[in-house]
Parts: sequence; C-alpha cells; structure tokens
Amino acid sequence: MKFGRRAAALTLGGLLALSVTACGGTTNKGNSAEKIQAALEKINAIQSMDATMFMEMDMSAMGQSIETDTTMNMSCFNDPMKLKADMTVSMGELGAVSMSVYAQQDGEQCSTYLYDGTSWTVQTMEIDDLQQYDAQQSMDLYLESGVDYAYEGTEEINGMTTDKYSGVIRGDAMEEVMKASGATSNLESSLGSSVDLSDLYSDMEDMPITVWIDQETGYPVRYYMDMTDVMQAMMTKMFSSMGAGSITIGKMQITMDCFNFDNVADFEIPAEALAA
Repeated sequence: MKFGRRAAALTLGGLLALSVTACGGTTNKGNSAEKIQAALEKINAIQSMDATMFMEMDMSAMGQSIETDTTMNMSCFNDPMKLKADMTVSMGELGAVSMSVYAQQDGEQCSTYLYDGTSWTVQTMEIDDLQQYDAQQSMDLYLESGVDYAYEGTEEINGMTTDKYSGVIRGDAMEEVMKASGATSNLESSLGSSVDLSDLYSDMEDMPITVWIDQETGYPVRYYMDMTDVMQAMMTKMFSSMGAGSITIGKMQITMDCFNFDNVADFEIPAEALAA
C-alpha cells in the first residue's frame, strides 16, 4: 500500500502491531476451542460492524525516543465492501496527526480515498490490501490464527459480561498476520529490495492473544495484543541484515473493541474525495 511518504510513515508508526497478552489458566480445552469457533462463525456471518482500535508504541534509536498513541475508529460493511477509518496519531510534544481512509468495492477491486490532513489521494487497490482498516477481517484472522485457547474467567467490558480466553498465534502463522496488519507493505515501501522480508518471519516465537466474548450474544467484543517482543525480534533481524544499529521497541500493544454488529450507521464517501 503506497499512499506517499507521509501516509506510509504514519501507518508504519501507528499500525505495526498485532498480537496479544495471555494470562494462563485452566479449563476444558475442547470447550474453549468450541467457544472460539462459535464466535468466529458469528463474526463471519455479520454484514456490518463498528470498532475502535487503540495502540501504544514506544521506541528509541540513537539516543532518541518517541512515544505514540494511535486511535482508529472504523466502520465496515460487507457485500459489497465499504469502509471508513479515522486515525489520529499522538506523539506527545511533537503534536498529533490525523488521517482518514474511505473505500468501496468496485468488482474484484476497490476504490480507496486517503486524506492525510491536507489533500485526498485516490487509488484502486485489491480488497485484501485493506485488511488493516477492516475490523471484521482483522478479528476473523486473529481468532482463526490463534490456538490453544484457555478460559480465563469473566470480565465486564463496556457494560457487557464477557468470557475471557487466552491463546497463542504460532510462529508459522506470523507472516500472514503481519501482512494483514499493514506492517509488511510499509516496510516494503521503506526498504525496497534491500531486505528479504520473508527472513524476518523465520524462527519466530509464538505470540499470545486474548479475546473477550459477550456471554449474551456470543460476539467477540475485544481483543488485546502485546507484540513488543515479536516486533523487537523483527527489527533486530532487519537492521542486522543491513549492517546497521537496531531500534529498541519498548512497548507495542493494541486493543480493539467491536460493537454495533449488523447495526452500523451508513455513511457516504465525501464529495471532495470523489472529486479528487
């Protein structure tokens, strides 16, 4: 995905995250797997949903540190696909930057409109390239990629009583998960052919994932991921292959809440975007 240098930098800084922290625990493994499978079927059956993602990232290099908080609000429709995502990246004393993405399906592809705070950029893209902005596809992928789920008890989430499950995403599934996040495409944009990105996924450790499922509806309403160690390992490999000093990833955590299943308010793509 190439929206220009500024947008690529924002997306890399704001969306290099995918995985979760699990808390351990014991219960019937088969029952947990059945609950996760049922939630996966529920999320696959919906036609629309809203979601809010929050990500914290702390990193440092060459004595310089940066801390960012990214919030992204998403609304997604299926068949045909239509989505919007409004993202704000806050960087402390450095200020904040906002961007918006709209997309709608056009046959096997989709028309995508990006607003970087100053102007609109229009592009035709493959639908799968927008997965990082599609909350439904993201939840589907993470639930499906996770294994060894264990029940962790109940917890109140946004006024709902939920069942909490922890699991892991195996190293052999990491490449697909990372590509869906948008991290890979932005690394490719930044590095070109100087690094073989497939090598970054070799010998990856498992990544924990935590999912909360609403007891009343069976919908998965939150996931939480801490991919600090995974991203540190990838950055160390990448910079080592380039013969350069590495970046220290102090924190990279992501939480996404999902709601308004099959009850999303419709929206129109802004006229100024369509005219760009």
